[in-house]
Amino acid sequence: MEDESDHLCLCCLRGIMPTISKKWAICIISELGRRPSMRFSEIMKDCGEISPKSLTDVLKDLQDTGLIERTSYGEIPPRVEYSLTEHGRDLKASIVPLLRWAKRHNQLYMSYRKPELARAPDP
Repeated sequence: MEDESDHLCLCCLRGIMPTISKKWAICIISELGRRPSMRFSEIMKDCGEISPKSLTDVLKDLQDTGLIERTSYGEIPPRVEYSLTEHGRDLKASIVPLLRWAKRHNQLYMSYRKPELARAPDP
């Protein structure tokens, strides 16, 4: 019996792949999916070693593709929060199986790249 995925064309990924394939995009989408909204510093802390410039660039790309929204509050001091849009929440739900697969196979994959990383615990 043929699997439904045998008939899927990868060309539908052309529009979104440049955005979600960026180094920190999946991490940011995953972290934003854990809470209704987050501030820049919270995202930066939760994603780990990301630089402010990289975070700014990826947030802008995710916003431009409609996966996240940026809300600026007219307060003193200024406050900006980021949240997933409906499309972003749908993407987050779609990447959960990939994240589960990666967690199950992480040690094996890392052992092929750098043996010393295979012994490192998951964050």
